[in-house]
Amino acid sequence: FLRCPMTEEQPDLLTRFREGDPSAFSSLVAEMGPRLKGFFLRLGAQASTAEDLTQHVFLRVYQSSDRYQASGRLPAYLLRIARNLWIDYCRKKRPFSLGESFPDAADSGPGPVELGEAGDRAALLRKALASMDLATQEIIEMAVLQQLPYQDVAAVLHIPVGTVKSRVYYALRKLREGLEHPLRDSTPES
Repeated sequence: FLRCPMTEEQPDLLTRFREGDPSAFSSLVAEMGPRLKGFFLRLGAQASTAEDLTQHVFLRVYQSSDRYQASGRLPAYLLRIARNLWIDYCRKKRPFSLGESFPDAADSGPGPVELGEAGDRAALLRKALASMDLATQEIIEMAVLQQLPYQDVAAVLHIPVGTVKSRVYYALRKLREGLEHPLRDSTPES
């Protein structure tokens, strides 16, 4: 996953843009655009909707760049905006399920057997994720798929860090159990 470069000598890209470096915003879009689009795709957006929402994130960032306060957590700041846009989008549209358009784990490189196995695993993962409540799906997205530090996830969701840790732990345990015993719920009892 992409990380925005930031050292003590060099401010983050949004700060550099605000201070008059127009190329910094282009760099920010190039670095974070694919990550944000992936965020929306994993939440169930169609590709065109994910692209539109990603553009809206950057539009909001551009329009409010004068109010941005660098804290060393630019990716978390962008994901917070993305999350709020997604919530607004979902309020206007139909209810969704994370598993509706979750991208398959298979890519075009492997052979048919590997593709079949990967497709089966992806389908099982989509089903397990879709069975979880939306709050749990959101935590998994940020903490596991986006690999945000727990402190950043807590800031985005406005919950304590300990709550993030416990929710991630229990969600991963539930996912693991669902993947280890995928047919448990669908087998007839004898």
